[in-house]
Amino acid sequence: MLPELSTIKKIRKNLGLTQAELAKLADVSQSLIAKIESGKIVPNYEKAKRIFDALESLSISEERKAADIMSKHVVSVRENDSVIKAAKLMEKHAFSQLPVIKNGRSIGTVTEHTIIESLQKGLDPKKAKVRDIMRESLPIIPAETKFSALACLLEHEQALLVAKKGRIVGIITKSDLLKEIV
Repeated sequence: MLPELSTIKKIRKNLGLTQAELAKLADVSQSLIAKIESGKIVPNYEKAKRIFDALESLSISEERKAADIMSKHVVSVRENDSVIKAAKLMEKHAFSQLPVIKNGRSIGTVTEHTIIESLQKGLDPKKAKVRDIMRESLPIIPAETKFSALACLLEHEQALLVAKKGRIVGIITKSDLLKEIV
């Protein structure tokens, strides 16, 4: 079953295509594309399928990747940093979590939750180190990971670390994904 014909114009524009470019890719006339988009004609199934196939093939090849979306400046802490330093960094940048990085690799995560939890357990934040409260690392993904996979992963995670050749090169949060959609 094909999508609604009314979506052709939106998809075409999102891909940055002109009607003529889409027509050439789908092997149909530009006037057919214009008539479909204006609602003046309903094409036969074969032509509609060619148009949607052309749009889909471009969508897949044009899909943004983690490297395109990530924030390249990764605000992080080290395991020997104080919990106070981590809390100040979170407040300054309005982050709810920070990766703990050692030699370019993630070794853990410190979150608002872990800081608050440690305070409730009586840990002195002035003396405590990040290593005392850090949890497991945020998930690490390759820079080539496609947008659709990022959306699925971020349903269950607050953020994703992006790596190239084993080194952390970026971070993607839910808000980064929302910015891409908008």
